Amino acid sequence: MRRPLVLLPLVGLLLTGCLRLEAPEADAVAGEPSATLLPVSPGASVGTERLEPACPDPEPGAVLTADDYNEAFEELDLPYWQSADVGASAMLSDGRVLWMWGDTIREAEVEPEMPRMVDNSMLVTSGTCVSQVVNAEHGPALPRDPNELSIWPMSVVRTDPGPEAAADVTDVVVVYCSRVQRGDRMWDFIVRGTTVAVYTVGADGVPRLSEAAQLTPDDPNLGAIHWGAAAALDGDWLYVYGSRNTGQAYTYGHEVYAARLPADRPTDPTAMQFWDGRSWQADRSRVVPVIGAAEGVAQTLSVDRVDGTWVAYSKLGGDLADEAATWTSDSPTGPFVVQPVLPSPAGQDTGYIQYTPLAHPEIPTTPGRMVVSVSRNVDDYDLLLARPQLGRPLFSEIPRPAAGA
Repeated sequence: MRRPLVLLPLVGLLLTGCLRLEAPEADAVAGEPSATLLPVSPGASVGTERLEPACPDPEPGAVLTADDYNEAFEELDLPYWQSADVGASAMLSDGRVLWMWGDTIREAEVEPEMPRMVDNSMLVTSGTCVSQVVNAEHGPALPRDPNELSIWPMSVVRTDPGPEAAADVTDVVVVYCSRVQRGDRMWDFIVRGTTVAVYTVGADGVPRLSEAAQLTPDDPNLGAIHWGAAAALDGDWLYVYGSRNTGQAYTYGHEVYAARLPADRPTDPTAMQFWDGRSWQADRSRVVPVIGAAEGVAQTLSVDRVDGTWVAYSKLGGDLADEAATWTSDSPTGPFVVQPVLPSPAGQDTGYIQYTPLAHPEIPTTPGRMVVSVSRNVDDYDLLLARPQLGRPLFSEIPRPAAGA
């Protein structure tokens, strides 16, 4: 069923930050999650992925400011990464930061048989030195699934390796992604479900894909909950948050829902527990929002446990809003107290767009501050190809939140 034009302002910019004229018709795709989405053979890619260029080890105790990151990304000139959106991050055990990106512009003619833009990419930073993760196919970090749906990263969590991991594995990185059906035009798409990718980092420091699976069944419904819009680790539990567009007139914010998984079972939908307002239980139909749409968030946000406080960071009022905010709580399920913290003009009236603010609290920065980023884009694809610098993230600093602030 084709989505009517009148609903599109409610969808807003979603992950790409660009308004769509009309969504594509929903293709028929299997409705049940697959046990394994991609045929990944652990260890098969050893020696094929690499980091380019090589970076030195991070300097212990080094402080990195938003200005440091802005300068590093402004000067960046990598063949497989000229610009991208999203930029969800996780700090690895050695102090490097792994970044997952959505739609990524590459240098012209770097791979003539591939499109100039690929669905996703991965960078690893050591201080302000930036490496791109390059695989044997020179393609995206996570390929499209068998139904040719695009994979867009939403959230990233780093966990310790379990007893089944190889002896040299230092980090396990879980990435929750949207599974997306693209339309004929650049900004036409339908979000159809959530895919989980798991990467392991070995002694050589290179992240390698080890597992990929569907977390949720295919569902093109506009009002579906998009699980994995944010994720955070706390002890033995991995908290996975979902966002939902209510479709209510003049309400552009998304509701937020909470679920959790055992930290050692991040890809298993049967292990999910859902917050029903009183307790965690297995019936997903009983889940209730922990943040309402009236003071709602963008489709993708970040949630982190910061110095003992649960902190969500996003646009206040949805993707089309002009202000970023924090939502703080003593509990992963709220109640959350919202506080506007930073102007973040959507820019849909100028063609220069800001969307998907995300927080990066693990990055050591100015005391009492927290590094945040926002995706930038333009509504002219030819302009983006000619000047990909316009699609690079902008970093800022905000006060480090406290509970109830």
